[in-house]
Amino acid sequence: MTSAKKIISSLLFLTMVFGGDRIAITTKVIGSVQYIRGNKGSKVLKKGHIIESGDILKTNKDGFAALLFIDDKSALKIKENSELIITGKRGARAIAKKINMAGGTIRAQVGKQKKGGFTVQTSVSVASVKGTDFWLIADKNTGDSVIGLEGTIMLLNQLSGDSLDVTSGLTGLSLPSGSVQSFKTDPKTIPEDPTGGQTGEQQLKIEFQDASGKKKTLIIEYK
Repeated sequence: MTSAKKIISSLLFLTMVFGGDRIAITTKVIGSVQYIRGNKGSKVLKKGHIIESGDILKTNKDGFAALLFIDDKSALKIKENSELIITGKRGARAIAKKINMAGGTIRAQVGKQKKGGFTVQTSVSVASVKGTDFWLIADKNTGDSVIGLEGTIMLLNQLSGDSLDVTSGLTGLSLPSGSVQSFKTDPKTIPEDPTGGQTGEQQLKIEFQDASGKKKTLIIEYK
């Protein structure tokens, strides 16, 4: 029997197809990347994989992964030698997203959020955003570095309670000593984004079965 296909360009439909704890989808994988779900052990992460709340992602020295959250197209890019847990609490119209980092480097390109709608937490700091673009480099021994590209990031040091706003063109530091500071960003310190050269709309195709058992293809368009 020929598979029926349906083209859909909105991620809102994806929230209906993949409900429950499913909160994001993998749009790009380079090198060695694993995910852990529950006590099932680590598995290889592939493009098109659906991320569930509570999944642990690990990138090796040659690894990179890009994710797209299914409610608002916020993007998370994970560079090499990183480990994090992705959680999401589903609301009526959006997912409250939280990234717990054990260490490593990420880029977050966040759509407009409600207060507390997107946070990144490390052993030292909490970065909260409403809608912005930034890099966060986490190291439990030396502290955290937030590089603002767009918008505003509130950087809080959990040890001292001190905080500051990091805006475009600034780098914020949150140290194990409890201090926070900011200064003008040196362009040489901005990590390279493996997807930075992409232009125009990208497409990701996912095959699934509907409630009647018919096979369909979901096409997601994103930048």
